[in-house]
Amino acid sequence: MKIAIITLIAFRLSLKLYSFTNPNAETYSLTIEVKNLRNAKGIVQFALYNKDGSIPDEDYENYYKILKGEIVNGSYLFNKVFK
Repeated sequence: MKIAIITLIAFRLSLKLYSFTNPNAETYSLTIEVKNLRNAKGIVQFALYNKDGSIPDEDYENYYKILKGEIVNGSYLFNKVFK
């Protein structure tokens, strides 16, 4: 009996959590390609902002996302899909 109740509670909880997902959520892709960087290797960093007045942001306190990647042969390619 206890197992049946626990199973029923777990099933209802999983249905409740699943109802919060949106299968029709929009996705966005971002591609950043940088060539002829001064350094042939190292790290490159990009800050994305989504609010007016958040730039300049010298201390990186108002950014939306920070993207970091490795420089390879003086170039960097970033390609990602966001949900």
